[in-house]
Amino acid sequence: MDLTGQVVLITGGSRGLGRAFAQALLAAGARVAITGRTAPELHETAAQLSSAQNQVLAIPADATDPQGAPPKE
Repeated sequence: MDLTGQVVLITGGSRGLGRAFAQALLAAGARVAITGRTAPELHETAAQLSSAQNQVLAIPADATDPQGAPPKE
């Protein structure tokens, strides 16, 4: 599957299944944004997944908390 040019948001992307999904989607060519509650772990995962490309964006957030979302512009 070729996902070049597509952008994917993954909640819980810093470990487990979320990390595995991010790896698979990156391998298919997608750009990936990952969210997670633990910022240090999230940024570590993003650094590991990024390799030499700028294809991963880490957004510390709790998907169950409406106040955790970035403000609308």
